Amino acid sequence: MVKWHETLAAQFALRLAGAVVLSGAWWAGSSLYTRVHAHAPGPASLAELAICAVFVLLLIIGNALLFVGPGLWKQIEIPRRWSAVLIEPRQFDVLLNEQASTETKFERVTTKAA
Repeated sequence: MVKWHETLAAQFALRLAGAVVLSGAWWAGSSLYTRVHAHAPGPASLAELAICAVFVLLLIIGNALLFVGPGLWKQIEIPRRWSAVLIEPRQFDVLLNEQASTETKFERVTTKAA
């Protein structure tokens, strides 16, 4: 069975959605430009900062959809060292036993020295 993002229609729709989102970014950018240049230089208002945040988010999302498209849903293998379980329980038990054995050796050495 073909995954939904591997179909030709989904690939076309994702790339078209990226173009639409980028046109929304163009609108936000032009709106921001006119707001900033409409008055004398000064500190940015809260509305201008919000438009900047929306502009950056639209650029990121639009470029990801347009250029990567269905590759955003591609499954990749995660290396074992990045997995959630860093030390398996058996290895952890071995480490605890080694630590206990070194503590026992240390106790033997200190009792013999005394």
